[in-house]
Amino acid sequence: MESKKTTVIIKKLIEAFFVSFAWMNIGGLESTNILLLCVFIAALTVSAYRDRLFDRDNGSEEKIAGVSYKRIKNTSYLLSAIFSVFYAFFTDLTGGLENKAFILIYVICSLAGLFVMFATLLDIVVFKAIVHINEKKNLTRNPFSLKILFFYSAIVFLFCLPFLALNYPGVLTVDSLNQLSQVMGITGYTNHHPWLHTAVINLFFNIGYGISGNVYTGIAFYTLFQMMIVSLSIGYALECTHEAGLSKGTRLILLSCFILFPYNLMYAITMWKDILFTMAVLVLSITIMRLSFAAANRTESKTSKHFEGMRDSILFFISGLATCVLRHNGYYAFIATVVIWLFVKRKTYKRYIILSVLIIFLAAMSRGPLMRTFNVEPGKYVYNMCMPLQQIGRVVAVGEDMTVDEINWLEKVNTLDYVRAGFDVQCADPMFAWVIDGDEEFFNTHKSEFIKLWFNIGLKHPLTYIKAFTDLTRGYWTPMNPQQTIYFGMSDNDLGLYPKPVIEGPVLIKINELLTKIYGMIPIYGLFYSMGSFFWILLALSALPICKKEYGKIFAFLPVFMLTLTLFIATPLVADMRYSYALFVILPYLAVSVFEFNGGTV
Repeated sequence: MESKKTTVIIKKLIEAFFVSFAWMNIGGLESTNILLLCVFIAALTVSAYRDRLFDRDNGSEEKIAGVSYKRIKNTSYLLSAIFSVFYAFFTDLTGGLENKAFILIYVICSLAGLFVMFATLLDIVVFKAIVHINEKKNLTRNPFSLKILFFYSAIVFLFCLPFLALNYPGVLTVDSLNQLSQVMGITGYTNHHPWLHTAVINLFFNIGYGISGNVYTGIAFYTLFQMMIVSLSIGYALECTHEAGLSKGTRLILLSCFILFPYNLMYAITMWKDILFTMAVLVLSITIMRLSFAAANRTESKTSKHFEGMRDSILFFISGLATCVLRHNGYYAFIATVVIWLFVKRKTYKRYIILSVLIIFLAAMSRGPLMRTFNVEPGKYVYNMCMPLQQIGRVVAVGEDMTVDEINWLEKVNTLDYVRAGFDVQCADPMFAWVIDGDEEFFNTHKSEFIKLWFNIGLKHPLTYIKAFTDLTRGYWTPMNPQQTIYFGMSDNDLGLYPKPVIEGPVLIKINELLTKIYGMIPIYGLFYSMGSFFWILLALSALPICKKEYGKIFAFLPVFMLTLTLFIATPLVADMRYSYALFVILPYLAVSVFEFNGGTV
């Protein structure tokens, strides 16, 4: 018995050493830093606490709330392995050393420390969460209330108004101005940015312009429309949590998760497709959430159930169609979501199979026949080849070997000196420009040859391809700082437009500076600006329903999870917040669904 106890102590000391090693390496701390002793003691303390929770010799059962300890540990180990590998791609673990043997030791010890730290913390969090969920009583549903919906919507709208005053008539970046020039008839309609979103801008711009004859009023009308949609969407999501029986405190936390982060309020007044798109994905996720497990507790009258069914069906159709047409990758994310969800629930939700097919059909029509009917120019084919172009560009930029035939084919598009001079590991725009500024027609008419060329070069240089992939996508799966967060006023433009803020001068400059820098000054708060960190939290949250075998809860995760996967395939920028904006808005509701709702079985 004494020997076993000694073995356990030695094991704990080794684990704490690895955790301290990882902190030393990743944090750039000297080995003599007293903080490492604090980390070492903290690691021992947390590990001991974890063991007390799982200690069967002290009277604990082999299961907690029907979940086996082994299942909890296996889930924690799997996620910890994923997180550790993610971190290894994000951070240099070589310790700045040159000797290969020492580098190997540094990397192995750091990975071991990361794994131990993540696994220990996940064990504790999952264990405590399962206890919390098991102690939750069935929620008492409340009737649907338009009054509460509008109350929360009004709060969001009022919080947005000061930001509109500071950035009147709204925030317009280069993309926004491109769409506005189409609306104003300066350039023709194109589907580079989804043309149906441009059509929405056109509708509200012309209402405002028709009333006032003023371009700025036209822009403001669209901005106010977008603010209203954002407010109503957040209000509806909060009303659904009220309807499900969640407390006022929980709803206040969810509301705070929106209004306390400046990017939410700035995005509400920014003319981007990503904003309306995110609200569509939010309503879609909430609807799937309600259908997947909240609906199991319904006890209303037949009339009320009919209203609930019609409401869910209508909102599913509207939000699903908007998800498909307001951003190009939304179409594929929606298809992947409904294929998985409705394949599992095909006997229960036949109505939604029909609605999904209709949504996909209408979205396909808008991307083809309908677009041609309105003489909308298709988006450039080159933008569909984001990752292949970036990977080939990486091979050229680092000077990897290629055959004469491969070089000659690429030179027919544009010179390789162009690639070497402008290649950016974290942005695909230079590779798009390489094609557009070269012989784009040749590239477009030799698509199959390009794919074959890309495949053959990849066979010879797989590590370079992997490096190109990780460097371009790491912002969405590692805890990396965002490179682009919020914008103010209007970008420089040829339309003769400029911002007309109500408040100008030093006050406006200081406010903008504060909003830009605040997340980098406050720990934990800054976490809410990291796409990769939110993706990790999404995966960690999924551990709870997996452990409890409440797989129905996972369905609501699908839209944002699939959207993130599409970014892995075709993101043009490494860490642009708006590309993952749906994850920021929806994750708090997914967390609440996991912790607060009972049920969720398939």
